[in-house]
Amino acid sequence: MTVFVLYSGSSMAEDAFELKAAFTYNFVKFTQWPQTRTEQKSAWNICYFGKQYRDSFMALSKKKIGNQLIAPKELTETNQVAQCDAIFIDSNYRELTRRLFLAVDDRAILTVSDISGFTAQGGMIEIIEQDQRLYFKVNQQVLEKSGLTISSQVLKLAVEVKR
Repeated sequence: MTVFVLYSGSSMAEDAFELKAAFTYNFVKFTQWPQTRTEQKSAWNICYFGKQYRDSFMALSKKKIGNQLIAPKELTETNQVAQCDAIFIDSNYRELTRRLFLAVDDRAILTVSDISGFTAQGGMIEIIEQDQRLYFKVNQQVLEKSGLTISSQVLKLAVEVKR
């Protein structure tokens, strides 16, 4: 069974928002979370920075992980991250990266971005576009430090895993 579809096609730019939202959803779905997270919350709060992603992330509200619904939330400030299980930060919000990492600070919050060098700077998952396809890199050190474990099947699909 394929976990992720790596997209190829001429309409890549048109579909990029939906694909990045779908990738983020799948990363959340295939991550092992601390038991306290699953006991304390009734919905998965998938947050995002980037107004242009609103429709793509709002479409996830029809999906579930286990028996819990997805609750997409648009963020405007890094001080809002405590409510999130996962955060996607668009490359247009690059200037917030440092503050985002400080706000997340080893919490079990999955960080995903399409910012070049995101995993090298301390992010967990970086989505990259290459030859009109989306791929991703994983910083396993940061994931583990935050108490998260991503599926080994997902790690096999990554183009790079920083251990």
